[in-house]
Amino acid sequence: MSASGPSLKSCGLWTKRERKCLAILCRALLSLQQEADLPEAEVDLNRRLYFCLLSASRELYPNEVVAPSHECNNQPDPNDEARAMREQKRPDFQWIYLDRYESDPHRSSKQFIVECKRLGRSSRADWVLNSNYVEHGVSRFRDPHWGYAKRFPRGAMIGYWQSMDANQVLQDVNVEARKRLLPDLVLVGRWKSKNVNHLKHTFERSFDISPFELRHLWIDLRGLSNIQLPPPSP
Repeated sequence: MSASGPSLKSCGLWTKRERKCLAILCRALLSLQQEADLPEAEVDLNRRLYFCLLSASRELYPNEVVAPSHECNNQPDPNDEARAMREQKRPDFQWIYLDRYESDPHRSSKQFIVECKRLGRSSRADWVLNSNYVEHGVSRFRDPHWGYAKRFPRGAMIGYWQSMDANQVLQDVNVEARKRLLPDLVLVGRWKSKNVNHLKHTFERSFDISPFELRHLWIDLRGLSNIQLPPPSP
């Protein structure tokens, strides 16, 4: 294993790769929003989004040869001597690149990890969407048993925003984040209806790399999905 770490060229190229992935995600989410009869469930939305990602990749980067993977297991990490629990976990999407400029060949496989969750009012009392966004989404980038985006400085969360006012959703998410000693999500710019909204925060992790920046892309799907919601609480 090389002690010199990744080259400046390797780091620069990886930053460009991350930007490409975010651009593809934004374009794909806008395409998803335009589709008719959107499903309610996360797994069904993810499947629709996968095909939007493929189209967005070809539209934005026609010479790109790396496609996103859907529900692909975490890749092995060279710091683990044996199969780790995290290798059994499956992020919703990831791009896997082979970095020819990485000095250590065992670290030349690099992944940009994306996890997706629904946002809004829950149709089930035992499954609170805005809390689950943190508990079963954000936390997977910090929990070593899940180890999403291990060895990488950034990752992304997709929020399928299906109901409720934006500020109330954000408040609910941040209440849950504070319970788990995570920093608040911060809105970048202003709320945009029927569009992609950008949020972010940075937090510490017990494994490489830390601190870690998580980007959040919330697509406004309110009124577009076939969702049966209970009435708001009085």
